[in-house]
Amino acid sequence: MTKLNSDGGFAASVSIQSGKGTSSTTRIMRFKPSFTSPTAALHYASTEGVAWALQN
Repeated sequence: MTKLNSDGGFAASVSIQSGKGTSSTTRIMRFKPSFTSPTAALHYASTEGVAWALQN
């Protein structure tokens, strides 16, 4: 996900869901760097999200 910041840059975040029903959890990670385009922000978020998922 991306969001336009007040400074004109773009913030990146990723949501990872696991489990089912009452055992489900959602982890949302918001990243500190500001990006010049939404494409760059999405690329960063997806790369970081996959890396996290592979480690856990």
